[in-house]
Amino acid sequence: MKPLVGFDWPSAQAKQLAYISQDRHIHEFHVGNGGMWQQTDLTLLTGAPLATSRFLVGYAWPQEGTKQITYLGPEGHIHELCVSVGGTWQHSDLSMLAGAPPATQITAGYSWTAGNAKQIVFVGDDSHLHELWMEAGQPWRHIDLNALTNAPLPSSHSMVGYEWTERCSKQLVYVARDGHLHELFRRVGAMWEHTDLTDLTHAPRAIDVMVGYEWRDARCQQIAIVSENGHVHELYMTAGQGWQHADISAITGAPPATNVLTGYAWDRGHSKQIAYVGRDNRIHELFVEAGKTWKHVDLTTLSQAPVTPVTSLVGYAWSAGDSKQVTYVDNEGNIHELWMPRHSDWKATNLSSIVLAAAPVRF
Repeated sequence: MKPLVGFDWPSAQAKQLAYISQDRHIHEFHVGNGGMWQQTDLTLLTGAPLATSRFLVGYAWPQEGTKQITYLGPEGHIHELCVSVGGTWQHSDLSMLAGAPPATQITAGYSWTAGNAKQIVFVGDDSHLHELWMEAGQPWRHIDLNALTNAPLPSSHSMVGYEWTERCSKQLVYVARDGHLHELFRRVGAMWEHTDLTDLTHAPRAIDVMVGYEWRDARCQQIAIVSENGHVHELYMTAGQGWQHADISAITGAPPATNVLTGYAWDRGHSKQIAYVGRDNRIHELFVEAGKTWKHVDLTTLSQAPVTPVTSLVGYAWSAGDSKQVTYVDNEGNIHELWMPRHSDWKATNLSSIVLAAAPVRF
């Protein structure tokens, strides 16, 4: 859940960004391998309702070959815009289809390979965590995760949901009202389970969870948080082992971080990375390759990007382009991309300046 989302769509060999503009329309920037960036006003194209929150989620569903963008609309309804390769965008009111209660915020959206499903997590008007999920060929369904697991209620709407292939599971990690990090997870064919990660790892208290993903090279799942002293901490779990905690800032000597950060795995580069906005307004990257140690680089310097206040940040790998990219929004609502092809150098591009009729990222 961020004001800007970006992700790989392998089925179409494309990468895309989505955001909400001041007129509450959903906009997408998209580009195919070797092509030019294009912009589409998805609200205008589909006739979908206007957004009522500036936060949205977007992801690919490889099992069905689709990409989808989900947002909050009037009366607390959750709306999905979805398209398949070569198809036309379709709009669905997921709350109506699943008979779900009103939402106050969408918090996560992702696909789950082992479960052959896609799912959306939201906070309801009862302050509970709810999930909408759909298995391939089946209708949308709804469950109340707090009622099901008896887990504590969330204190923040910033949380992460993702799949972990090694465990054949899907999981949601959030900060509860006790200040602890909690994980809700479900294996294929099993019931939902709950774990207090702070108790297990003695990690520092967190306000938000902005980073969570799997890293297949090392057979692990991980989340990242920023502590009060500006250190980036990682909680990680390798297959067959327990949760562990590491202070990556202490390991690398990296500059202090703000709470604007992103993290992802890059399969082609055999690495995982966390990018963040420092208190110096520069974008920094912490990365580690399989079997090696964490390193720090200043992406603003390497890419020769302008130093500017950053309001949102997203990072992801692009399989068809054999690259990794970190995309951010400046204080004027312009979208900038820092990207690095494998075996090459970091580059910077102001996407808003090259995309025709690009509306600023504002709400």
